[in-house]
Amino acid sequence: MAKGNKKRKNNRHKKNKANHKAIKPDSVKNVDENTEDDKVEDTPDVQSEDLSRKRQLSDDDSDTETAPKRKKKKKQPVATESTDKKGKKSIRQMKREKYLERQAEAESANKEQLKTQCLSYISQWKHDKANWKFMKAKQVWLTKNKFSSIIPDESWPLLLEYLESTQGNGRKILLEDANKVIKQMDEWTEKNGANTDGAEDDDESTKPDETTYKRARDLIQCLQE
Repeated sequence: MAKGNKKRKNNRHKKNKANHKAIKPDSVKNVDENTEDDKVEDTPDVQSEDLSRKRQLSDDDSDTETAPKRKKKKKQPVATESTDKKGKKSIRQMKREKYLERQAEAESANKEQLKTQCLSYISQWKHDKANWKFMKAKQVWLTKNKFSSIIPDESWPLLLEYLESTQGNGRKILLEDANKVIKQMDEWTEKNGANTDGAEDDDESTKPDETTYKRARDLIQCLQE
């Protein structure tokens, strides 16, 4: 009987071991599946966290890169014609003054050249009529400046002789110009003589100069003879 009980116990023990072995792989498999599921479930969260961190880092980098913007340099003010506090002239002003000086010198040279040409014109009229030719521009210049000191005194007798040869309407205009000068001088003298206190007239601009007055009288006398 004792042996039979031992055999039964041994058989039960073997059955339990067999059952245990049969159950073990399933349980292990389940455990492994659970862990794998956990891994699968955990991976999206990890990836999303990694992406969010990368985005934050990229945003931080972009902020750091765009933050230090360079300030635009202010344009330097262009030098004007005004002088500075010390009274020094600007470069632009000095250049303009030099340009005006050169322009004035060129204009003066042109006037002097024209004057020489016109005086040579009447000299040729007097001494070399065979080669002399009438020129309207020189005629106008001489007529316009007949009373001016631009024409030297030594050239006035020759110009007076040349103007005496003028005919027609030109002769009439010369007489009118000369009579205007005489009238202007008479009016100034009368006005100045009317001052009882002996004060001179302040408006000297209305008084013809002596050269103009003398040449006007010479021209009237020459043309009326």
